[in-house]
Amino acid sequence: MIGDGMGWEPARASAIAKQIQSGNTGNQLSDFYTEGKGQGLNFQGLENYALSTTYGTTIANQQGTFSTGNSALLNSDELVTGPIPQTPAGPPTGANPIRPDFEFNPAFNPGTKASGGATIAEGAQGNLVGYDPERGGPVPWIAGNDPEYIKYSYPDSANTATTLYTGVKSYNNAVAVDIFEQPLETILATANKLDKSTGLVSSVPIDHATPGAAAANVNRRGKYDEEFPGIDNILQQELRVYQPTVLLGGGHPLSSVDEAALPEGVEPDFTYITPETYQELSNNPNSNIYGYSFLERGPNAAETLLNTAKQIDPEAGDRLLGLYGARGQNGNLPVQSADGDYGLTGLDQFSLFTTTSGDATDQIPNPDTERPLAPGETDEQFIATERNENPTLTDLTTAALDVLEEDQDGFWLMVEGGDIDWSLHDDNLDNLVGTTLEFDRAVGNVIDWIENNGGWEDNLLIVTADHDHYLTLNENYPELLRQQGAESLTYEAHTPSDAGHYFGSDPDIKYGWGSHTNRPVPVYYQGEGSEVLDSLVGQGYEAYGENIPGIEGLVDQVHIYQTMYSAITEGAAPVPQPPVPEAQQETEEPALPFELATVGIPTLVDGTNGIIFGTSENDVFDASVSGGNNRVFGRDGDDVLIGGSNDRLAGDKGNDILFAGNGGNFLTGGEGRDQFWIAYGSVPNSGNLIADFVAGTDVIGIAGLSGVSEFEDLSILQSGADTRIVVSNQAIAVLQGVQASIIDSNSFVFA
Repeated sequence: MIGDGMGWEPARASAIAKQIQSGNTGNQLSDFYTEGKGQGLNFQGLENYALSTTYGTTIANQQGTFSTGNSALLNSDELVTGPIPQTPAGPPTGANPIRPDFEFNPAFNPGTKASGGATIAEGAQGNLVGYDPERGGPVPWIAGNDPEYIKYSYPDSANTATTLYTGVKSYNNAVAVDIFEQPLETILATANKLDKSTGLVSSVPIDHATPGAAAANVNRRGKYDEEFPGIDNILQQELRVYQPTVLLGGGHPLSSVDEAALPEGVEPDFTYITPETYQELSNNPNSNIYGYSFLERGPNAAETLLNTAKQIDPEAGDRLLGLYGARGQNGNLPVQSADGDYGLTGLDQFSLFTTTSGDATDQIPNPDTERPLAPGETDEQFIATERNENPTLTDLTTAALDVLEEDQDGFWLMVEGGDIDWSLHDDNLDNLVGTTLEFDRAVGNVIDWIENNGGWEDNLLIVTADHDHYLTLNENYPELLRQQGAESLTYEAHTPSDAGHYFGSDPDIKYGWGSHTNRPVPVYYQGEGSEVLDSLVGQGYEAYGENIPGIEGLVDQVHIYQTMYSAITEGAAPVPQPPVPEAQQETEEPALPFELATVGIPTLVDGTNGIIFGTSENDVFDASVSGGNNRVFGRDGDDVLIGGSNDRLAGDKGNDILFAGNGGNFLTGGEGRDQFWIAYGSVPNSGNLIADFVAGTDVIGIAGLSGVSEFEDLSILQSGADTRIVVSNQAIAVLQGVQASIIDSNSFVFA
């Protein structure tokens, strides 16, 4: 379980608030705790405790300036940080060549500013940010000798999640790819291979960095979604490639047809899901091409979710997708403040310094006070609606456990309190405490579940943060919090002395920093396999063929991955990492942007992002082992196109045969009498779109599919202008622009 941004001091701020709510009458920090694990929150009651480093990599660009946002590939050096990164116009994942003469250097290189900043001209070297306990402090409650140091080269949530899920150090923006943009096997994928169910739960968008890095491999965290069959994005890989059993969280476009119209000038927000993907799911909740039972925000959302979860059987291949989010909150669930109410729901307080006038220079909060109310809707009605139409993080966690516990082989589940990080980016103590306490309630739910399902001998729980934030509590914080409350300390107390806390390195400025730090974060853990992490304290790890020394008293996020991997594999050997590519001596001339087939020779399509054209003869293309995102054009002749997954296959002229493979393909037959073989041997992982099926001319083939041997075994459904061919509640093919009424047994061939 990941409290995003929940470093030691943010956790302490919330633990003290919880203790005060429970009756602790102390006035000073020393009346609560000043070191170690602390107490007051559910996760602080776990038996074991450690501190983990969180740093990633730093790589120089072509001008010789190091940045944590650079991969080792050319032209991939755009830095995307902050809680709401903009989608970059970057290259496809792994498509560009390696930087000339690049060779991984394991030396530590902390840089001189947030993004890195050190230069080769000034003698800087090394591709790991590293951590220096003397400069940053040996533990979070003891300051180092350089208060600015922990601001330098801080990691982002994509970088740290990649390490937590794969054991590999990478760059800011990296979503389960290494510095060479090679895909990595995540702990979720490992669990899937072992026939275990898997789940991702978050209070923020389901394709944000922390959930995304468990179930996607892309080079930029801002690649949220794109139109089918595009696959170089997080959401489509979650739904079509990794397919976790349970995927629950935010990111809803906030335009449910069941609610009143949005106010004038307010448009549905499709940042995290394209209109096409949303319509596919919303219009076909039980027969979509992704094979998920789909739920979304709507009346009595929590009750509907919990009831539906009880009907999902992972042993039968069922999967559950829930998409939620409050209007006006960037796709997040309704937010609770420190006192547990929802009075801030619908207000934009979830981006850098939103509360503090954009740049925090005047030190006077300027919070959003206008909700996107529907015509005639009051603030009270708005809040009531959003609470009713969205579950809480605890509800999502309960639903996930209800599904996953049915798998007799076990499961792996990640639960993220993502809005903790968004609150800290806003320097908002009130939201920080509220979101942390909600996350802790979800932790308490998991602890209760463990104690009623085999106990700690059969389960392992790890609670940690992906990175820290620069928050400092003053000695009088508890007294001020008790007397005035978190809301007043956030919006009415404008100096550290009056507020009892400040953000950044200057103790005289309340709003001095709105982002992450490189400081180690707490790890709370208990259960079967805990001894693995115990044994790794102070140990090093391997990165790109180099042995990296450990730091006394600390673990690294690599070790957290190793602990999880050992637990789910029962001590199996680690997953081999991709080989380190050879360095280039000079920049190569770019190859042609397409490939031409050779007459009489079958063409093997085994890469990604390729464009292949056929000849005027009868061609054979085999993309069954491709990496996806390819475009294959048969041209003239009677061609055979064998698909793998997530490609575009076009037959063009002639009587062509197209095999859909594992699904997720966009198929076009072109002229002639074409065959579309949409399933053979098993149901594809996701459905295929057929662009130009002509009833009476073309046929659809199905072979070797258990329980499907004739037309009557299929469900043929009309969905808008399209027809769906459904097997086991999954649309295995969608015939675009075709009426279901003209589809009959003559449209099919069974083998």
